[in-house]
Amino acid sequence: MASYAITGASRGIGLEFVRQLAANENNTVLAIVRNPESQAISELAASSPQRDVTDPKSILDAASAAAAITGGKLDVLIHNSNAVDVATVGLSPSQIPVDTEATRKSFEPSLYTGVYGSLWATNAFLPLIEKGGQKKIVHISSGMADFGLIRKAGITYGVGYSAAKAAMNVQVAKYAVELAPKGIKVLALSPGWVDTWDMGEKPAEVVQATSGMLSLFRAVEPELKGQIQPEESVRKCLQVIRDLDAESSGMFLSHNGNQTNWF
Repeated sequence: MASYAITGASRGIGLEFVRQLAANENNTVLAIVRNPESQAISELAASSPQRDVTDPKSILDAASAAAAITGGKLDVLIHNSNAVDVATVGLSPSQIPVDTEATRKSFEPSLYTGVYGSLWATNAFLPLIEKGGQKKIVHISSGMADFGLIRKAGITYGVGYSAAKAAMNVQVAKYAVELAPKGIKVLALSPGWVDTWDMGEKPAEVVQATSGMLSLFRAVEPELKGQIQPEESVRKCLQVIRDLDAESSGMFLSHNGNQTNWF
């Protein structure tokens, strides 16, 4: 039996991780959510504590709750939590005001979930991982943090989000080096370009933004049709996680298991 803890599990990719992992009755799946409004979570997961990875005490409490269920051990931690400032995510770097509060507003949601939250979640669950069988820690990153993709596609928006994911990738590499003597593997994993909209019909502005992104991404992959669904993304991500070993620990990989195909 394998045990998994997934942060940011109430919707989208996180919820799909829970669905696919819970399909195996031999798995123990712990869904860590900020707002436990999802009925699906309560039906699928062994536990779905209301915790916030941007609050150190809250994530420590989540680890304690997980330990009580799993007997003090955990095989795989998947840190999926993510946030952006919607009002400024479309800005290019030169459009961000030279103003402390405006810059914080643009960057902090992504920094708190992607950098601080990933560090706090890792450290909180590390004692459980050390006693687990698989000893794997996976941070969900993004191809938007890949320099090559940014340059080839001409992507200027999502500055705070991309910077936070790049910082997360650096932390992953450092964790991998530090924890290698304990047999712990750490990975930064991009889920691909995923359609996570689950609130009915998409607003016109969302459709327009998606179309604009597709045009940019086709500069890198001309045959790209569009976004993939969470089911495909998570299925491929889980295969990459299964393949994670000491040799690939510390790397930044796509859901396709490489460093080139981010879609």
